[in-house]
Amino acid sequence: MDNELLKIKETDARCYATLFNRQNLCFTHGKGCTLYDTAGNAYIDFVAGIAVNCLGHAYPPLVAAIQAQAERMLHVSNLYYTREQAEAAETLLAGTIFDRAFFCNSGAEANEGAIKMVRKYYYNRGEHKPKIVSALNSFHGRTLATATATGQDKYSKPYAPLPDGFAHVPFNDFEALKNAVDDETGAVLLEVVQGESGVVPATYDYLVNVYALCRSKGILLIIDEVQTGIGRTGKLFGFENYGIQPDIVTLAKGLAGGIPIGAVLARGAVAEAFKPGDHGTTFGGNPLACAAAKAVLDTIKDPAFLQDVTDKGAYLQDRLMPLRKYNFVKDVRGLGLMQGVQLDPALSGASVVGKMASRGFLLNCAGNNTLRLIPPLIITKQEIDSMTQALADLFANTVI
Repeated sequence: MDNELLKIKETDARCYATLFNRQNLCFTHGKGCTLYDTAGNAYIDFVAGIAVNCLGHAYPPLVAAIQAQAERMLHVSNLYYTREQAEAAETLLAGTIFDRAFFCNSGAEANEGAIKMVRKYYYNRGEHKPKIVSALNSFHGRTLATATATGQDKYSKPYAPLPDGFAHVPFNDFEALKNAVDDETGAVLLEVVQGESGVVPATYDYLVNVYALCRSKGILLIIDEVQTGIGRTGKLFGFENYGIQPDIVTLAKGLAGGIPIGAVLARGAVAEAFKPGDHGTTFGGNPLACAAAKAVLDTIKDPAFLQDVTDKGAYLQDRLMPLRKYNFVKDVRGLGLMQGVQLDPALSGASVVGKMASRGFLLNCAGNNTLRLIPPLIITKQEIDSMTQALADLFANTVI
């Protein structure tokens, strides 16, 4: 272990909250899809800050936008107008089905805002519909409300008592969802790909039927695009792959390429649910985050860029499919540049991640012992080839 890493680890152990099981790595800088550690080793990044660094590291237009904004103004609060916030909202909404945007700081805050928006919408109408149906094995955040909306007890049970009004049903099971809907149901909250539970896409029929059910019963549909939005699936929003039109979408992660930001987008009457004073944020939508978001959106919303993501996502999946010949590879699945390789429980995904890091590739192990591959959207086919060949070589020498 190099001395710099050792010193940083000692300081972290003494000063920082013990909340993370970190890998034995400390990065100092990055360029494109490559990160460099304190010892000078290079790693091709297939984690992208957990789907955050959508344009990789030190992407010149994003760096320039952040630098220029930092020289002008970082923060003034939402007591005043700023050009950067207005332009980011306009750029984000342009060409979409949504009418209004609200900027916050994270995915959890975005989902919290969406939940409040639903409740306020029905309150304004004099209707009692507090219930929100979400899916088991989902992940919507770590605040009390979003952890409760998340269909995994490990994220909520230790923090009881929990907010009322949430029900959970199996993902991709339309009948279970339909049976959970009642007269008090105000919204359905779903991801198009469950990322934290192992990169599990919604089936086409499932999501289309849920959408039709919501329309027929006057129930709002919220799609959590915190991980799948901003081009990750080859579309600006993941739901576009299914031909549906949700009432609310939540965003974060890749929206500003590494600067913290979240967003709630809404359309129609629900977009007008909030009135002055109903909701707010101190840091959300500040000039720096919005300048970064606009720079990202100016790149991501180019149809040629999104088509390239689609092509590379298909290429990555094609390169992963041959790994199914190994008896410990149980599935390869995903959408766009969000792919998962599910491993037999007998082979530790965490150990594979560690061995790949020693070969110069950063991977992540998500739920159900699944290798989650979420590289920057600027990843090249050559970098995909290098990673998949290294993974194939590792598996060829693995026996369980």
